[in-house]
Amino acid sequence: MTKHTPYYELRDALQGPGCAICRLAHKAVARYLDSLVYENANDYRVRADAKAARGFCNLHAWQLRDLHGAALDVAILSNDVLTEWERALADFTPQATPSFLDRVRVFLGLPGGQKDVTALIKTLTPQRTCLACRVRETTEHTYIHEWLTHITDPELQAAFVAAGGLCLPHFRQTLSYTNTPEQAEQLVELQRQALTPLLTELREFIRKHDYRFETERTASEGESWIKALALISGQRETR
Repeated sequence: MTKHTPYYELRDALQGPGCAICRLAHKAVARYLDSLVYENANDYRVRADAKAARGFCNLHAWQLRDLHGAALDVAILSNDVLTEWERALADFTPQATPSFLDRVRVFLGLPGGQKDVTALIKTLTPQRTCLACRVRETTEHTYIHEWLTHITDPELQAAFVAAGGLCLPHFRQTLSYTNTPEQAEQLVELQRQALTPLLTELREFIRKHDYRFETERTASEGESWIKALALISGQRETR
């Protein structure tokens, strides 16, 4: 089977511990934010996308803030979003006479009681996904597809198990992309093999919290709870 650049990038990512899809996605987002700061923030298409997305999600907004030299770019993109927000506020016209049903819904604290308020909320709701989230999602799709394409590759299989498999969110996502029962069965078996060492360490970590056994705890067992957290929720996205 032909191997292209994503195969080798996936293979390299599997050399480290933890979910390789997380690692590759985080790397792609970091590259994207760097390029945004140094090249693209004033591009009219990027600005239009950022405005339609109503800025960045919380995670990526603060990652962008932490980049050296990001101040002007953040200011430009923020100005676009805030100007759109200001315009929506200026165009807001309160509903003159709410209907009886509207008043009842407001009284009961139910949503949708004021059509004018609903319209304003719709205007301020993101029309597109956060730009950095979109990069992450595209990257995830690319490498999940690559993994499933080469799931019978012995080298990738061994590296997958040694790395500890995929985090739970990416395992669910990958499982949903499988095309045949055989492919799903192979993925499940490899993930099961990958989980076994961590489960063993985690259970020993729990057992050795008993004062009678705490001196027996290894360094790897001491880190097992952090590895478990990453495996269940995904690796922390950092610079």
